[in-house]
Amino acid sequence: MERLAKMEEREYSAFIRVLFGLSSPSSVPLDDAEVGEIEWVDPMLNDSQKEAVRFALASSEIALIHGPPGTGKTHTLIELILQLLKRNLRILVCGPSNISVDNIVERLAPHKVPLIRLGHPARLLPSVLNHSLDVLTRTSEAGAIVKDVRAEMEAKQASIRKTRNGRERRAIYADLKVLRKEYRERERRCVSSLVAGSKVVLATLHGAGGFQLRGEKFDVVIIDEASQALEAQCWVPLLAANKAVCAGDHLQLPPTIKSLNMKSKNASASKKGNDAAASTATATGSVAAATIKGATLETTLFDRLLKLHGPSIKRMLTTQYRMHEKIMRFPSDELYEGKLIAADAVKARLLKDLPYEVETADDTTEPLVFIDTQGGDFPEKNEDEQDTGGGGGSKKLTKSSLYGDSKSNEMEAALVRQHVRSLVDAGVKPEDIAVVTPYNAQLAVLAPLKEAFPGIELGSVDGFQGREKEAVIVSLVRSNADGEVGFLGEKRRLNVAMTRPKRSLTVIGDSETVKKGSKFLKGWMEFLEENADLRYPDLASLAQEA
Repeated sequence: MERLAKMEEREYSAFIRVLFGLSSPSSVPLDDAEVGEIEWVDPMLNDSQKEAVRFALASSEIALIHGPPGTGKTHTLIELILQLLKRNLRILVCGPSNISVDNIVERLAPHKVPLIRLGHPARLLPSVLNHSLDVLTRTSEAGAIVKDVRAEMEAKQASIRKTRNGRERRAIYADLKVLRKEYRERERRCVSSLVAGSKVVLATLHGAGGFQLRGEKFDVVIIDEASQALEAQCWVPLLAANKAVCAGDHLQLPPTIKSLNMKSKNASASKKGNDAAASTATATGSVAAATIKGATLETTLFDRLLKLHGPSIKRMLTTQYRMHEKIMRFPSDELYEGKLIAADAVKARLLKDLPYEVETADDTTEPLVFIDTQGGDFPEKNEDEQDTGGGGGSKKLTKSSLYGDSKSNEMEAALVRQHVRSLVDAGVKPEDIAVVTPYNAQLAVLAPLKEAFPGIELGSVDGFQGREKEAVIVSLVRSNADGEVGFLGEKRRLNVAMTRPKRSLTVIGDSETVKKGSKFLKGWMEFLEENADLRYPDLASLAQEA
């Protein structure tokens, strides 16, 4: 990064100029002769996946692969890596987290690819340890020599403890000094040899800046989950190549920002008379949009490049293999330009079709259920409040409380418990059920579900990104007379919530409150009212759950 900062504009490569927006990407002809006829490793790839791979191969500087939920983004990247290897190119594969990188290692390993995974062994999945630099260093031929030097050092250390003669001790210390130097040099050469000999190197974005890759060059950098990574992190591997392929979904949640710009924070606090600003917030959640102007930490490389160069640098995967068609319909129409198609294998599958015995009942034959709590009997609470008053009213919430305080809704939690019990009674296993909510205070209220139904998963919407379950129950929480919805109004957060399930999505919330939040929320509520199995709570039976 220091090298980049010291560069003058005339020293920038064509790749860097494109990343900075100083020049446009080279055009990609539809019949690129360099790509030619592709012999697919997996001929079962769908047309949009093949087009994404073909486009990434043909691009000279940058290619974006837009992978909506369940569209096989990682599967597509594996094919791309294998095709690049066929062309004898060297590849650096990165992601913002260890799990994102390990996922690719697991899928590449069966193809017997010469790969190496950088990173501390304690942070890696057990299944990828054999590909880690640490293990390969110990098991390689060069590593055996390093091991011998290490053994000799340990023998010298032991002899010091047995020797009382000062002259002999000094001689041993002198030998140890030489051995330590030799050990470090041999280990460095061993690591350099292993890394230099690997056609595919995988690391986290941060890990790509380690000493092991210092001076290493690659033909292509692939960044998975690029829309969940800070742009500054992405620049660490980008400087090691002259071409990049970024894969992600900019319509899901961006990276979590844990520190706000101090100027904005102080101004906000003084204006509201509140010195305790929230210390943790997602880039689009607790940070008020009005305080963020222009590019900030919330603007990812994926977002910026798409805005800079337009859709010509992007290819979208359009066949999804996760959701029932009815669950997919709203996010597809409202966020993905109606382009998503449900694969035949998933478009009509229901809970009653699970590969174990499940009763045929209303809850197991309906893919989309909306339990509407409108009417004022399900009031929300602030985390530090005992009550907000009945009748759907709530005390006037300040903007600070909306962004700084978590919310809960005990009556809505009782509805969740009732629905979970109904699913389990019908035969659905608790481990196939997840309950997600935008608010941590609501998670605390729902916590007893784990004891009542061992195996069930509870999580925040933000924490559940990238996950999936057979049945998902979404507790929206917000119910107040003012129509305040806080960060529930963020499209990307809602997109994550509504695209986690495979066979069943149950939404529980107050349509009157939620409709007032935004045009998007109003459209979602109207879609659910028209297309979901619409239900209203039975307060008498619910009293037994509360």
